[in-house]
Amino acid sequence: MLDIKKTSLQQKNEKQILTAQIFAKILYKINFCKKKTNQELLGLDILKTELQKGLLLITTLRVEETYTNLLLKEDPEAFMQKEGKTIFLHCIKKCCEDFFTKHYGYNVKINIAVLKQSLYTKNLLKDLCLLFQIPFYVLQDNKSPIFNSIYYPVYNYASESFIESLIDNVILEISNCIVYFTILKFSSIYTFRQTLYRSKFLSLRNFERFKNNLIWQLIIRINIRHPINIYNNQYEIFVLRTNGIYCQTIYANRSGEIKILNNFSLLTITFIEFRDFLTSRLDEIIYLLSKGFRFTLTSIFGQVIGLVWRGIIEGLKK
Repeated sequence: MLDIKKTSLQQKNEKQILTAQIFAKILYKINFCKKKTNQELLGLDILKTELQKGLLLITTLRVEETYTNLLLKEDPEAFMQKEGKTIFLHCIKKCCEDFFTKHYGYNVKINIAVLKQSLYTKNLLKDLCLLFQIPFYVLQDNKSPIFNSIYYPVYNYASESFIESLIDNVILEISNCIVYFTILKFSSIYTFRQTLYRSKFLSLRNFERFKNNLIWQLIIRINIRHPINIYNNQYEIFVLRTNGIYCQTIYANRSGEIKILNNFSLLTITFIEFRDFLTSRLDEIIYLLSKGFRFTLTSIFGQVIGLVWRGIIEGLKK
């Protein structure tokens, strides 16, 4: 019995060490990240450079604290499975409050019900398992059955670099969610924009253009890109590197999610199927036409040219 307890304690220590190592690497990348390299518009783009890093650091520390506390639970996976949504919302709320408190010097409280109604938050909750729960499961076990059910056979296990990429995505998505929430709820106050935003967004025109583009991009992401990714069994993640932020597409088994898509998303998938059908038929038609054209050239025109050539030869003989 004593040996079992020692083994269990040793495993917990190893998981905590792995978690600390991964988050230490992420903190290093944040401190030295200088630019954004992907073409997609991010909520973070509106913040001053030092505030971007500040928000990412706050989010990283909160996510690390959340995962570390969960590792101390008696049955962490079962607790995450049951309370994952609540834990995730609480984590976003705390990150948001920490960020505001740091820059305004007094405690700021965010209504979690209002935060939950944000379009960006709703979108993240759709992918709760992929986004927030699986990174925790693989910290527990890099060959977690839930991980294998989604990523196998392309990924046989979760390597440390893969886990790091998944947690990068958690941190960047939460940070973008916080900025999106603040843009919609607090930016009518000019001093708020003065404190947090880049100088070019002090202009109401530039700010409104950025906000509208961000909202439009999110709508496209929810109604078009999300169903296409599900249909293609893929998942888009944001990855943090010392030389910038990248958007990558990885394999993920998402066939079960098709059943819960809304009508508009299903319409997008139907359009993709119809386009694939027409493309295939068009390829067949082009192939048949080219084959017929080649036959015409080689048989009919070839014979005509042969007859003309023989006529020329006969004429020269005379």
